Amino acid sequence: MQQNVGLLLEGGGMRCAYTAGVLDLLLDKNIHIPIVSTASASALIGSSYVSRQRDRNYLILKELGNNPESVSFRKMLKDRELFGMDYIFDQIPRKIVPLDFTAFSQSPSTLIIATTEINTGKPIYFEQYRSKEELLAITRASCSLPVFAPIVHYNGLELMDGGISDPIPIKPLLEKGITKHIVVLTRSKGYIKRKLRLNWFFKRVFKNKPKLVKLLRERHNYYNETMKLLLEMEKNNEVFFIQPEKPLMLSRFGKNNKRLYDSYVQGYREAEK
Repeated sequence: MQQNVGLLLEGGGMRCAYTAGVLDLLLDKNIHIPIVSTASASALIGSSYVSRQRDRNYLILKELGNNPESVSFRKMLKDRELFGMDYIFDQIPRKIVPLDFTAFSQSPSTLIIATTEINTGKPIYFEQYRSKEELLAITRASCSLPVFAPIVHYNGLELMDGGISDPIPIKPLLEKGITKHIVVLTRSKGYIKRKLRLNWFFKRVFKNKPKLVKLLRERHNYYNETMKLLLEMEKNNEVFFIQPEKPLMLSRFGKNNKRLYDSYVQGYREAEK
């Protein structure tokens, strides 16, 4: 069974506190899924699971909640960057709550990270990382939300948030022939993504990136279509969902420490159930 099971983690910014709780429960129960597919913030969370660093994700969330520069609208106005990207993807994983890259690279589990190439509009998936620097760069790219974070230039590619082109990346698992999937969502049952009303703004900001503008305009459709596929797979016992039984009291940009902790505990307890 372990050789044909995949773990799929939805993104969602700080809502991934819920996912952190789920993953710590899996580690506590010695459940190690051999392949983990991620996009956006779940790439950061998933790396700790692969390296088997229990508690690391919660410590990261706590650090983000305590630092006013981690998510700052003042920084957005000053530097056109809502998130402290250097702080999150350089200082934290190197110095504050270090990622054990040796354990990560020697892990029997594989981490897939989805990114979006904004010139072609296509998802690009990574699963091999020759160094910690390479892993952090790709993770940073997958978490770089349009408008709120800068483009990441990597090996001649212009990469941004993996959730734009593939918000719930089941595709790479299916392409590998995986037939059983544990899917961890940060939205409660019945959630339907709505169309954004900022298309005019995206067209202005990304006027030289028409493929990216199209993706942002139609992202809600990609999300809802993927959810429809996963629900059909659930009927065939191909998907097992772990998702909030009630909506999280936490937004993508939420930094309230109590809400972060409550979401983490909710994820742990619901996974245990």
